[in-house]
Amino acid sequence: MAAIRVTGVQMHVSPRLEENLPVILRHITRCDADFILFPEMSLTGYHGAFSDAATHDAWRRIAAACRQSYVTALIGTGAREDGHVQIQTRIYTDEGDLLGTHEKIVPTIGDREFCRPGEELRTFRRCGIVFGCLICNDLWVTPGCGPYPDPRLSYQLGRRGAQIIFHSVNSGATAIHRPYHESNLALRAMESKTFICTANAATPAGPVNCATGVVAPDGRWLVQCERDGERTYTVDLELDVESDDEA
Repeated sequence: MAAIRVTGVQMHVSPRLEENLPVILRHITRCDADFILFPEMSLTGYHGAFSDAATHDAWRRIAAACRQSYVTALIGTGAREDGHVQIQTRIYTDEGDLLGTHEKIVPTIGDREFCRPGEELRTFRRCGIVFGCLICNDLWVTPGCGPYPDPRLSYQLGRRGAQIIFHSVNSGATAIHRPYHESNLALRAMESKTFICTANAATPAGPVNCATGVVAPDGRWLVQCERDGERTYTVDLELDVESDDEA
């Protein structure tokens, strides 16, 4: 067993990359953790009208910051492939390398106006642990957000050996969703037997409708941030670890 330290960042997400990037870099350079998790689309803003050139340059700067600060960062961003936008989490290691990506598999009906669903659920290995990534509606498939089947992606990740699910969120402030989102998180953590670490985007519309924090495999919240403004948490999770070289 070893302690894996995770920091989650609740931040305001501007439509403008040039406003978001300095915030992300500031949190990375000040971080004292193994992993740092940011909200959904926290780099580019929540839209498909981002500049590819500016986004790619920002990725390079984030990778360099991760290498300098010895932290693995999970960045919410828009990405464009073959002319199609996807909502993505990019994982940059403490060596500045791209470990991999996750593309949102269950976008909401609103997301699908500008993005294409991802097709592959992946697990990753770093710091001796196995983990997966989900983005907002991937986890809870919220009623009213589109008539899409629930693939139980958190359960699938648990079956594949994931010990942590990093859940990047930009869910807004609509209060009616809060009980569903948070009870859903607890039940998914219990079903998948994983820790679920969340990072939501703060909103001027009011308190977020899903807390930024960490849910344990028994469904308990280990830490939960205040629901408004820029907040962070840091938590040590006791996990079985092995060499990243081991299968």
